[in-house]
Order: sequence, then structure tokens, then C-alpha cells
Amino acid sequence: MIGGNVIIVGHAMVPSSTTVAVFHLPPGYSNMTLYRAATQPVYVGTSNTVSATNGMPVPNTPLNQETYTGSAGATIYATTGNATASSFSYIISTTN
Repeated sequence: MIGGNVIIVGHAMVPSSTTVAVFHLPPGYSNMTLYRAATQPVYVGTSNTVSATNGMPVPNTPLNQETYTGSAGATIYATTGNATASSFSYIISTTN
């Protein structure tokens, strides 16, 4: 098969007072859509030291972001930045 599209849909639970790896973006070009229904904010980033200060907030309405992660891909980490757990949903679309 030449080419193809891969779609990954998931829901990530983010425990309180911690940072967790939630998914891995595949190498190359991809589209990542993030959104949360929970009221507790969630912050994401490519470092396991992501925080409420340096992370990208996951919005309540879907946000699509085009990415290029190079040959290794990228692990996305998430935190709430406090003692309250939360969750968010994601869609990753890529062309092989």
C-alpha cells in the first residue's frame, strides 16, 4: 500500500498533582485536535516538566494544530497543575 491515513482517537485521564505521558505523536506531519469537557484546566507540552505556567491549555472547544515532529515523533505530556484531576480528548490524523 502506498500512502494512507492513520487516525487515532482517545481520551486521556490526568491525575491530580502529577504529570503524565498521554500519547505519542508519530514522526512527520500530523494534525492534532485537543478539547476538554471537564471544568478543571489541563496543560500539555512535549516535556515531562510541563506546568500551568509553560504548558499549552487544552480548550473547551476543539483546537486543531498542524505539527511536524521530525523523525522521532514527540510524546505529549499533561498536567492539571494542582490537586484536582481532569481529562481531555484528542484526535490525531497523519498521512503515511
